[in-house]
Amino acid sequence: MGFGRGEEMAFRDYKAGMMAATAIMMVAPAPALAQTIVFDLPAQSLEASLKAVSSRTGANIIFAPATVAGRNARPLKGSFTASQAVSRLVSGAGLSAAANGDGTILVRPAAKRVSVARPAQLLSARPAGQALGASVDDGTESDGVEIVVTAQRREERLIDVPQSVSVLSVDDLAKSGITQFRDFADLVPGVSFTTFGAGYNQISMRGVTSGFDVSPTVGIYVDDVPYGSTTALASSAQLALDVGLFDMDRIEVLRGPQGTLYGASSMGGLIKYITRKPDAGSFGAEAQAGISSTRDGGISYNGAAAINAPIATDVAAIRVSGFYSHDGGYIDNIRLNDSNVNRSNVYGGRLDLLLQPTDRLSVRLGGYLQNIDRRGSAFADYSFNLAAGPSAGRPATDALAQDRSVREPFEQKFRLLNGTLSYDLDWAALTSITGYQTSRTNFVNDVSALYVPFINSFFNRNYSALSIANFTKTNKFTQEVRLVSQGESPVDWVVGGFYTRETADFQQAIISYDPAGLLVANDVYTLAGPSSYKEYAAFGDVTWHVTDRFDVSGGLRYSHNRQSYRQIQTGILAGAFDRTGRFKENVVTYLANASYKFNDRATLYVRYATGYRPGGPNAVGFDPVTGNPLAPPTYEADRLRSYEAGFRAETADRAFGIDMAAYYIDWSNFQVITSRGGFSVRLNAPGGAEVKGVELNLTARPTRGMIFTGGFAFQDATLSEADADLGGVKGERLPNVAKFTATLSGDYRFDAGRLPVNVGATLRYLGDRTSSFTANFSRSYLLPDYVSVDLRAGATLGPVELQIYGRNIFDTRGKVSAFTGYGVPYIATTQPRTIGLTATTRF
Repeated sequence: MGFGRGEEMAFRDYKAGMMAATAIMMVAPAPALAQTIVFDLPAQSLEASLKAVSSRTGANIIFAPATVAGRNARPLKGSFTASQAVSRLVSGAGLSAAANGDGTILVRPAAKRVSVARPAQLLSARPAGQALGASVDDGTESDGVEIVVTAQRREERLIDVPQSVSVLSVDDLAKSGITQFRDFADLVPGVSFTTFGAGYNQISMRGVTSGFDVSPTVGIYVDDVPYGSTTALASSAQLALDVGLFDMDRIEVLRGPQGTLYGASSMGGLIKYITRKPDAGSFGAEAQAGISSTRDGGISYNGAAAINAPIATDVAAIRVSGFYSHDGGYIDNIRLNDSNVNRSNVYGGRLDLLLQPTDRLSVRLGGYLQNIDRRGSAFADYSFNLAAGPSAGRPATDALAQDRSVREPFEQKFRLLNGTLSYDLDWAALTSITGYQTSRTNFVNDVSALYVPFINSFFNRNYSALSIANFTKTNKFTQEVRLVSQGESPVDWVVGGFYTRETADFQQAIISYDPAGLLVANDVYTLAGPSSYKEYAAFGDVTWHVTDRFDVSGGLRYSHNRQSYRQIQTGILAGAFDRTGRFKENVVTYLANASYKFNDRATLYVRYATGYRPGGPNAVGFDPVTGNPLAPPTYEADRLRSYEAGFRAETADRAFGIDMAAYYIDWSNFQVITSRGGFSVRLNAPGGAEVKGVELNLTARPTRGMIFTGGFAFQDATLSEADADLGGVKGERLPNVAKFTATLSGDYRFDAGRLPVNVGATLRYLGDRTSSFTANFSRSYLLPDYVSVDLRAGATLGPVELQIYGRNIFDTRGKVSAFTGYGVPYIATTQPRTIGLTATTRF
């Protein structure tokens, strides 16, 4: 790994590494450092200012990502050489700038013993290329910055990681007014989702979904803390975290099973939200405000601010941020005469304290809270068009309208406390991550179309409407300790242990209304389902650098979990009973890969990995005639094996890049939800499924300031055997999985006089999908393919960055997802044409 301890050794190690990458770095001649340039840079992030200096002068400016993270630069006005400009920018930030003779400037911590990474961990501000819009990076950011990720629990260049990873810059996403998950999900190849509205999303990757999933197949992390319930007993699959994106640094999307290093319920992949760290070197602040208008919808607006303040220079700092986002909505409830019922508010904040009492010890303590309030669902009501075929449909009234008898509000409160302790042992880095989170979610679904005719007929009632009130609560404690090797060695390794304890409570009640619309005492159905989950795990990963170019790795994770569940039901639909179920299991997951570096800019890899979701106690109903249970008392873990080969490369000048992967997935014993006696139960489909896929990312930077990217995915996800519980036949496509998806993006940044300007566009294509299997108890609905186009343009006016954007400018009515479980096709559509303006300032 090559870690130096003194400044001279650090710079010597850095130069030795850079000589090994001469083809990349020796592009700016030494005279670039001596040339005087006129600058007029606003107050902004230090990283942005360094990139601007690099772009204007042609100098290579090198820094480790953690060195500049969260730091801000003062305005820079006047005539300076590159060296003078960089020195002024880093002055007062606890950093220093050192230039060598080949046009390279190294930015590093000042007057402190540093631990400098080998070149694979350095971030380079290069003159080639400029700001990327709301698109996915293939391994280098838009302006040629080397992407550094933590996918394998250690910092390394994305181009060296032997698996499929995408990185999204939150600053770039903001250029298109993106503030929530639905807006960026389809930018990433291989990612699919279904939604009821803000806060209620189900995510899948690489086709690993059975439609309405039992429990999550994609893991979600906030920094190093796993989010949400691991089990199926708290609606965790559908309540994927919908993060407010302000003051996030980046989003890492890891495709393919991550069971060895990240554990259960990451069999399809993982999403990591990486927050910005406090900076103990300098004070900084940022504010952002935006407003937008949606055709046939309401006015949306957002505001946010962040402050970073050193408590003791280079020793302690605090970072505070807050955000509020109002989505104006665009779905009308015609029965209740309520416009834009899917309007929502997402608001919250973060508090982050960083302590660095010594060069070896770092302590980070954080708190994060977020609330989501939504007035109604984001579904429009459609009807089945039998004349056009059993899977086709058309709007029941209007493409953006629903006919609901009952309001369907959604409320969620999420709280997270976490602490990270890191200690440098020279030979290894010791890290401890502790997290405690709570989540409270309430939401209502109108089920009148399905249940009113049935209950009125069979139980001689006279209800006008029925709704299901849902409440879920999760408390989760997690603790992870890991040791990561350091120093030059032919072998790198990671070992660690993990513990989690979760308690959850899921409650449901059917709410009844009489013909006058008044509430009636509930004797139809109630459910209380408290549960607990404990897991202990140990994991390890070893990489052997067989030669300078060839690496092989292997890893495994052993997990043991224990679960309990109490099911308390009353009402005419289910009868009254109180039962307790228990479950325990041991699971081992594996990882093996090999990679070959043709040079420092081209890597070929093969990867084998396994993943799983825990089994658990089942929530079952009982046959009213025989009294027998309608399903087994437990269901088993499902398992997945993934075989992947990939190639990632770019030219020496980074003008062109390619990132491609092909994979085969064998998914066995997978968990499904089916209907027995009118109740949903969990089972295993013994036949399993298989997925064959290809992913391709291309990048081109034909000239300075211009970048084009393309992301493409092919997914052939099918059932291996017919299954009566699923209602699927052999070879049938898995629900919600498009065979083809594509994203094309282009951005150009230039100076109009002394005014920095950027323009860009993104085109997204999503292929056709089905909502469920053909003969499933919830009828299948065909979601046709669609194309949407986004535009953006911006300029920097002094200290303010202005950005105007248009999303879905051709107003495509794309059908994102469908739910047919309540008898009527509920369709979530793309947001209609939205035009907005965002202003950001930093100081």
